Parts: sequence; structure tokens; C-alpha cells
Amino acid sequence: MFKSDELYEFGKFKVHLGKGDTVGFCTVWNEAEAAVKRAPKLDEIAAIVGTLYSRHGVNVILRNLARKPSLRRLYLWGFGTLSQTKYGVMGTDVLRALWKNGVGDDRVIPGTSFKLEPGIAPEVVRVIIENVELIDVSASSLEEAVEKIDATPKPPYMEPVDFPTPPQKNPEKYPSEEVGFLTRGTGIIDAWKKLVSRIMAYGTVKGTQYGAQQKELVSATWVIQGEDPDSVLLPTDWPDNLCAVTGAAKEMLEEYFHTNFVPEAPVGVKYTYGNRLMAYEIGGVKYNMIEDVILRSLRSSPDSRRAAVTTFVPATDKDSSEPPCLTQIQCLQSGGTLHLLAIFRSHDIFKGAIANAYALRRLQKEIATELGFALGALKITSESAHIYENDWENARRLVDCAFWSRDPSLVFSADDADPRGNFVITVEDGAIKMTLMGPDGAVIYGLSGKSARFLQRKLGQLGLISDIGHAVDIGMELQKAQIAMERGMVYTQDRPLPF
Repeated sequence: MFKSDELYEFGKFKVHLGKGDTVGFCTVWNEAEAAVKRAPKLDEIAAIVGTLYSRHGVNVILRNLARKPSLRRLYLWGFGTLSQTKYGVMGTDVLRALWKNGVGDDRVIPGTSFKLEPGIAPEVVRVIIENVELIDVSASSLEEAVEKIDATPKPPYMEPVDFPTPPQKNPEKYPSEEVGFLTRGTGIIDAWKKLVSRIMAYGTVKGTQYGAQQKELVSATWVIQGEDPDSVLLPTDWPDNLCAVTGAAKEMLEEYFHTNFVPEAPVGVKYTYGNRLMAYEIGGVKYNMIEDVILRSLRSSPDSRRAAVTTFVPATDKDSSEPPCLTQIQCLQSGGTLHLLAIFRSHDIFKGAIANAYALRRLQKEIATELGFALGALKITSESAHIYENDWENARRLVDCAFWSRDPSLVFSADDADPRGNFVITVEDGAIKMTLMGPDGAVIYGLSGKSARFLQRKLGQLGLISDIGHAVDIGMELQKAQIAMERGMVYTQDRPLPF
């Protein structure tokens, strides 16, 4: 029987240690403990029962085979719907290819694009696949598969080998939805920092038309709420050089606004955003698009959807190497509150976006004041939200300090509450009941179910939660409520269960 400390990172992976010595049983997207519970004979004849979820799991299997050369037969049981999905077969396809084709000196398994981890020696892997039988029983039910297991003792074929653990490194790019990202902040700097963090984690490294590299998110939307531009909250603990690079200094923001968001372009400059918005030239005639389109439209009808303007001049910009990055702004009134929506076709987030957001916020407040509306949200969609490679190091340090290495209590506050409301959860009459309360405390909707799983799926179906932290918290509470219901305990939301 194996000991847990003999296996590679035992506590990190879902495995069951049985009483055998020569057999490994790989369940492939089926829970190991559930398989043993259903077929108790597995515990008697298998040394280890584990689940293969991904291609990375092949590294773990090889590490354990090298540590325990008494394992001479590896049974692969990929039975069931999940095991046969495109995700389910990713690991098993690599494992089969390894036993069929071997491994190259570069650690790449022929017939696949998969490369074994650094530290896993190809020469040792070849000895393993020569001496360990890979037996595929995926076509059989669990009970049939267990009956096919040969647990005949066989001696170890080599001395144990402990492959060195590869150094952990942050990936260049975490997997993501690829297109369409949303972040919200209670002010410009708050929203901007969250966007920088998203770009550094999920941005694709690619070239530019200028030769430099960039990390880019495709279509990132960031929403700024609640901050008056006259009292914008700027960082006080950043180094001066970081404030200078990002533009996060009051005097720099004021200078940017009064230079770039006024009708006249400075001498020697082809245009500014203010010049395009307030002195838009067509056929020799200049139009103030803020006055002539946005203000006029909303004065005519506060519900107008026509208060939208562009900075793009086809005759000038169609062949230009420097067309405007800010291409459109639109104002929409809702419940007496004015929201400004801006689109950037290309956006240097690290060096330009703070000043852009500040200027748009100032413009938004001027329009709202002129029309007698309250100041609403500023929504910026940066279609190419990018950070250039010479800013990556500063960006990494910033987001590591602000988010990745920081205590969450210092990052999130009551201001981060879910705008869609909160749930009150109770256990009544043999069911879990959820009541959605709006931000104003009004009852909005009710849900009831016999299990946490049902309610979790219903919440996902209805889209009643917008915040990830809120969703995780509700998931914890639903599971607590189910445990309390099943065990006859008193359930109180946000309190420990009375075990």
C-alpha cells in the first residue's frame, strides 16, 4: 500500500490510495472516490485511483510512475459523457499517444503538440512506457472494467526516480473569454487599475505597426461611477515617476483637459479630440458637435438616442496613419441621470487612459450641469486595450501591489456591492429560500429549491448576480444552507454552522 508522502503533491490532486501495489486506475473525468464507493473491489486491487482532467495530468501520472516503479499496469477508464467531450479526451489522447509514439528528446510527444514539463527526463519516460502496460477499458462499465483488472504481482523494473519539480512561473497569458471584458470602479484610478490587471493577466502578446510588442485585450469596457471630476481621487503612495508616466497627477490632468478638450488645436497639431468634437469641419464649415448634436438632441428630448457624435472625418482620416483613437461619444439620460459612453478604437491604457477618462468625465459633468441632470456613469469601451512592452514591468509591479499580493480586505469595500442587489437566504419548510433585495432594500424576486445545486443553476440561468465575489459568497451560503437543512441544524446567513 502506498503512503501519501511517497506521491507527487498528494494533497493537490484528487486520488484515492488503495491496498494494491501494481495497479493504477485512471478514471478520466469521473470522481475517484465515487468510483471506489461504487466498486469497492477497486480499493482492494488498485494501489492508486486518480482522475485525469487535462493534458497537464499526464505529467503528474509520469511523476508518480517514476516514484513508484512497482506500478506495472495503468488502466484507463474513460467511460461516460464527460470523459468523451473535447475536454475529456484531451488528457487521454496525449496519454495514448505517449504509449504509442514515445517521447522525443525535446520532451514533445509525437503526434501531439504537448510537451512534458521541464525536469521530466525523456530517457526515464521511455523506460516507464516500456515496462508499464497501458490498458484501455473505456468501453466498459465500471463494474466490467474492474473485473478486467489483472493485479498479478510483478517486481519493480527500476529504482525510484524523483523528477525535479519545475519552477512555478506566471503564464504570459491566462486563458480567458478572449473578446469582451468588463470592469467597474468607484473612480477613475480604481477602474483603471482593475483594467491594467486584466490586461497583464489576460492580454495577448502581439506586435504593433511601430515595431514594439504589446499586451492587448480585445474590447474591454470599464465603467466609472460615483466620482466627481472636481475631486478625483488620485494616488498618494505611488512613486513620482509612475504618476508622471500614467498621468495620475492633478496638474497633468488639468493641462491635458485644457489642451485637448477645447475647440482650438495647438499650433503644429493636426487636431485634438476637442477640436474634432467642437470644431468639426465639413465643407469649410465648422460645427460644435457638443452643442449642435448632444445638447440640442437632449434639450429637444431628454430620452433622445441621437446625442451621439464621432471624431472621424472620412475625407481626412481614411488614408491617415494617425486617425483619432477616440472615435465616438454618446450621452444617454436615464431617470434624470446623464451617462456618457465613449469608444476608443485603440487605447494606450498605461500612458494615456487616465487622462482620457478624466477629460471625458469633465466633459460629461459640463453637459450634465448644462442640462440639469445628475452625473451618471462614464462607460469607456477600449476596443484595443493595450499596454506597450516598455511599460510591462511598471504595470506588473503596480497590479501585484494593488491586487495579487494584497490582502483582499484592503482591495474591496462596501462600495463594491453588487449593483443588482443582495440575497437573503433562509431555510424554511424543507427548502432553501432566496429573496433578492434591491440596493434600496425593496424585495424584487424570490426563489426556492430543495438543493444548493438547483439554486446555483437557476441563478446562473437568470443572471441575477453581476459580481464574482458576490457569486462565490452566495455559493458558500447555499451549501451551508443545504447542510443545515439535511442535518436539522439552524441556518443563519453569514454565521458559522452550529456543529
